[in-house]
Amino acid sequence: SGINAEYGLLVVGLSNGQFTLYDLPTFDQIHTLSISQKDISTVSISPSGDLLGFGCRGLGQLLVWEWKSETYVLKQQGHSYNMNCVSYSPDSLSIATGGDDGKVKVWSTETGFCYVTFNEHTAAVTDVHFRRSGHVVLSASLDGTVRAFDLYRYRNFRTMTCPTPVQFSCVTCDTSGEIVAAGTTDTFQVCTWNMQTGRLLELLSGHEGPISSLVFTEGMLVSSSWDKTTRVWDTFERKGTTDTLTLSSDCTAVVASPDNTQIAVATLNSEITFYDLKLCTTLGSIEGRNDLWAGRSKEDLISAQSQKRNRCFTSLSFSADGSVILAGGRSKYICIYNVEQTVLIKRFEVSRNLSYDAMLQFLRSDNMTDQGPLNLMDTEEFEHGSEIPLPGVTKGDFSRRRVAPQINVHSVQFCPTGQSWCAATTEGLLIFSLDNTLTFDPIDLDTDVTPQNMRAAINAESYLKGLAIALRLNTTEMVVEVLEQVPQDQIHYVVGSLPLHHVTSLLKFLVELLTTSRHLHFYILWVSTILTTHGPALKKNSSQIMSTLNGIISALTAQTRTLGSLCDSNQYFMDVILTLGRTQSSKSETSAEMEVF
Repeated sequence: SGINAEYGLLVVGLSNGQFTLYDLPTFDQIHTLSISQKDISTVSISPSGDLLGFGCRGLGQLLVWEWKSETYVLKQQGHSYNMNCVSYSPDSLSIATGGDDGKVKVWSTETGFCYVTFNEHTAAVTDVHFRRSGHVVLSASLDGTVRAFDLYRYRNFRTMTCPTPVQFSCVTCDTSGEIVAAGTTDTFQVCTWNMQTGRLLELLSGHEGPISSLVFTEGMLVSSSWDKTTRVWDTFERKGTTDTLTLSSDCTAVVASPDNTQIAVATLNSEITFYDLKLCTTLGSIEGRNDLWAGRSKEDLISAQSQKRNRCFTSLSFSADGSVILAGGRSKYICIYNVEQTVLIKRFEVSRNLSYDAMLQFLRSDNMTDQGPLNLMDTEEFEHGSEIPLPGVTKGDFSRRRVAPQINVHSVQFCPTGQSWCAATTEGLLIFSLDNTLTFDPIDLDTDVTPQNMRAAINAESYLKGLAIALRLNTTEMVVEVLEQVPQDQIHYVVGSLPLHHVTSLLKFLVELLTTSRHLHFYILWVSTILTTHGPALKKNSSQIMSTLNGIISALTAQTRTLGSLCDSNQYFMDVILTLGRTQSSKSETSAEMEVF
């Protein structure tokens, strides 16, 4: 319940999903509405008394209701159960997730809200993948279907199945978006379809265990399996398996680098092995067992140190430039490794919530009895009408779960821009992002590199020197101050004389300015001039600046959507103004002719 004493309002949430609003002190009923199928966990009233907030823990719902106009201000719902997979869109503006509830949700990275939900699957969704165009989401499910969803019309326009009932564990598509591949868990095969027709093209056999992961790279399909092998298939020439990589343990994940020169394979013994894709030779390996923290569960009879052998990485993702790799799995930590040096750079802790199991290294011995751990004993009597959960059931009503869930990282992925990454965990969807707004990181700092010398160069109309000093100071304020004082007809000469290492630094600042500045056309001229003048040189180093180029595409796409929607909404209004202008002009001409006569 919630109360607003200033306006005399009392709201009560009930276990059947209904709420009632009362007027105090007369206790007159103002409003009653059913908003959920589960019990309402929490309620709140805004200070103004106009908005009512509700939270439903069983369905993961968050509702904001304006009771005077009887309209929803906000209505959001997450996955009912675990979130199994996550995928970034190519423009980094959307994130697709799939869960055990059989739903595919697409979230906006700008607002954090879910704007579309697809519930066509009848079983758990095991993997999601964005098509290269960014307008299609592919999903694989245990119900034996691979579905394609259109993000323009918000509908399921293609459903791909096999002749025999199977369960799919992973899905991917090639760069052209024409070939779709999915791996199975029961028949140990890889199925390929044509996206346009939905026709089954080929069944690739050879694995002796469930398929754990798939990835397309340079026309080749790479698959990893629990049979301790990773196979490379030539799907376009239909030559079958071209190479087989044998590992020391079961394969849990495989991912290809952005330049398609190497692959990384995670195994059940907590190792990450890097292979050259063309020569099929080992480039290096990472032993991550000591980096995966292991806690002791309430039912464990061995120490947490011995539990490390049960920990492993189940999801991998390369950064946009391929220099680092992100790894997550059966642990509360997500690790970032340097690919070239194969060393740990940083480790992120997903949760510190002690209500999850296996969060502590040491347990209290006084909680252990002859009948088992004291925390797992059911000492409360069930109320009248409550359901008694079946033995071994770990899904259902979270508030009545006997066994606490363990914190795990189900899927991780880097953003195409390289500025953020996301993870699907037991806690939900987590997004980690870089914040460079408060960082002062000067480059080649010297006694002559000062703001005073920068402004003196600008006053002397030496714009190239001023821009070079601003880029070496490496602050957004200084760069903006120089750029906005360069005349438009001088942009081509300044960019043409700018060294290449300063060009890449300038592009990083332009990514931010394209999003935040109101001088959109001015900065688009800078980007266009840089790409035209230094295009060949940038193409040679495209792997190193891929995150910056993706950031430019993302910023321009966001601006196109904003301006496009604004122009569409004002189209008819502008037509009326133009019509009135032509009518007024014709009237003036007619009156002028009458005066002549």
